[in-house]
Amino acid sequence: MKLYHLVRMKEKCSLKMKKIALVKWSIDRTDGGLKVATSLANELSAMYEVHLLSMISTEKNFFSLKQSVRYQNLSPKKISMSKNFLDAVKLLRNYLKEQSIDIVFGIGMSMNTVGVVSTIGLKTKFVSCDHTNSIVDIDTKVKKIQRYIGAKFADKLITLTQEDCENYIKKYGVPEEKICYIYNWKEDPLSNLTYNIYATKIVTVGRFDSQKGYDYLVQVAKKVLTKKSDWTWEIYGSGNQDEVDKIRNLINENNLQDKLYIKGLEKNQDLIYGDKGIYVMTSRYEGLPLVLLEAQQYNLPIVSFSCPTGPNEIVENGVNGYLIDCYDVEAMSNRLLELMNDKELRNRFSSHAKDNIEKFNKDRIIHQWIDLIEEVSGGKNV
Repeated sequence: MKLYHLVRMKEKCSLKMKKIALVKWSIDRTDGGLKVATSLANELSAMYEVHLLSMISTEKNFFSLKQSVRYQNLSPKKISMSKNFLDAVKLLRNYLKEQSIDIVFGIGMSMNTVGVVSTIGLKTKFVSCDHTNSIVDIDTKVKKIQRYIGAKFADKLITLTQEDCENYIKKYGVPEEKICYIYNWKEDPLSNLTYNIYATKIVTVGRFDSQKGYDYLVQVAKKVLTKKSDWTWEIYGSGNQDEVDKIRNLINENNLQDKLYIKGLEKNQDLIYGDKGIYVMTSRYEGLPLVLLEAQQYNLPIVSFSCPTGPNEIVENGVNGYLIDCYDVEAMSNRLLELMNDKELRNRFSSHAKDNIEKFNKDRIIHQWIDLIEEVSGGKNV
């Protein structure tokens, strides 16, 4: 990237490269937060020494890491946040001191308490990255405490949307200069596949969790797939086995086992999106759903609940998709059927899928991260 080459040339004149760490409690779940953290680590490693840390993981990162990124699992065994809090603090604090980390980014609310306490008395700055949102009141008491600690004691807060940024300012009294929002970026697709208006597959991607609203998805699938016998629907993702079993049972109870398929994990985005006609999202809430950006890169029309937050910032209703009132299964089914029945409408929506490409431009967003790192660390490498 041109931006990287420019910054890299400047960095060659430096005596010391800044060291940053991105830390997540666990990487055993292949969620959007992990994918964003991995991509960010890969890109920032062009100009910083980047460490990707996990507190308790026993598995390798599902997503590919560049050799320039230093990955480290801090605990050789599973530990509990509630029972082993001080152990977790000691593990992270020791690593930050030994490696002379300048900035540590806590990915997700679970890292706020550990991150804040671990950096007390150190020169290391702690930045809280909220990859869900603070608007929907679904947090447990522990999560509420973690979010509050991040809001009050982190050196900087990053949200995924302007709406969530404004909520932090209003709800927690966070000073405007202490918080900002940075979008996820759009990655280029693996290949230049063109949209196929004759495709008769719907796709949904996301981990199996109540948040994703797959119970709503089955209800919608029942309404549309019984009327359009030539269409099928694929769900890609893994997650809580109880949730997988619950959704599989719902699929069987509604006699959809030959129409609605659980496909599991898949790295190849061409296989996920390439032969599909429509993308559907039924989430109860989100941060800024990366999957919608990915679907748009493959020119897919989108039908999504207008849940907080994210879909409204990605999908333009009636232009490149449909936004449906939460959680109106009937309305979603009707809009979806409208698209399934009209290939010209699908084609029109597809032609506008990348209208927001500049809003989620990768170079611009990475530049925002670089500016933030320089601001928090106090300027240029020395």
